[in-house]
Amino acid sequence: MDDLRLLQQAGREIPLATPDQLAPARDRLLAAMTTTPATPTTIRREARRGWRFVFGGVAAAGVAAAIVSVLVLAPDRVGGDLPAARADASQVLRNAAAAALRLPDATPRPDQFIYTRTQEGKETRESWLSVDGTRDGLVRTASADGGSNSVLPGCRDGRAAVVKGDQVLPGRTEPCTLEPGYRSDLPTDAAAMGAYLTENRSGEPGSVNSAGKDVYYFAGAYLRPRTRAALYEAAATVPGLRAVENVTDGAGRPGIGIAWPSTGRSGEMILVFEPESYAFLGVSGASAVLDLAVVDKVGQTG
Repeated sequence: MDDLRLLQQAGREIPLATPDQLAPARDRLLAAMTTTPATPTTIRREARRGWRFVFGGVAAAGVAAAIVSVLVLAPDRVGGDLPAARADASQVLRNAAAAALRLPDATPRPDQFIYTRTQEGKETRESWLSVDGTRDGLVRTASADGGSNSVLPGCRDGRAAVVKGDQVLPGRTEPCTLEPGYRSDLPTDAAAMGAYLTENRSGEPGSVNSAGKDVYYFAGAYLRPRTRAALYEAAATVPGLRAVENVTDGAGRPGIGIAWPSTGRSGEMILVFEPESYAFLGVSGASAVLDLAVVDKVGQTG
């Protein structure tokens, strides 16, 4: 089950619906987006497995399956047939939301793993994250200088095995916080997602660059279609974004970029989307998501 390949195929094979066909769904969406959102349920932000993994592209990713009803925004509202290079940032993100909703939908089982293969510079990483967080996962790295394996101990009843290098120390445990590889508690509409991102932001209020990092964190995670679409729709309302032509992700794949400006020394961050399918590729010049799948065991790749 490869989410990237399925999204690319769906983007080429499934035609956009006409504006008349989509008018009722579009009206419901616009009504929902202009309604004052209720106070979101507080959801604890999971302790992240090191920001280098997150912003290097190692994140759980999506698997494709089938959704009963599809909302595709009309071409005149989201860019539609308009080439990505001529679209503005809001159009690109809304196109990505529409493409996400064309993906099939499936929920991974608690005993499965989210498999991700990513690239950061010359280093390739593979990760197997326990869907429910209770089973031992693994991160495997490879580069010209060699490679390494790191066990990610599952958290069971508040305790996890103690790991030294790639070895689990028998009989030794330590306190832990459950970190599921799949988040089933995220909002599925744009207004609620926007409220969630505001409530659980990682940076200072009003920091567009920090908001971009939060969007990147979730864009690289396994999300079901409605949640992914809600993420991109919420991102489309962020002011100050711009579309960037002729960018490449960390693996050199070309795409259309969304630049998140920064007033600090870190500079702007550019999220890269495939220009035909609008699949999320990674961060310009930094990282790339190469393979995404839900698998049954550690070591399986699809």
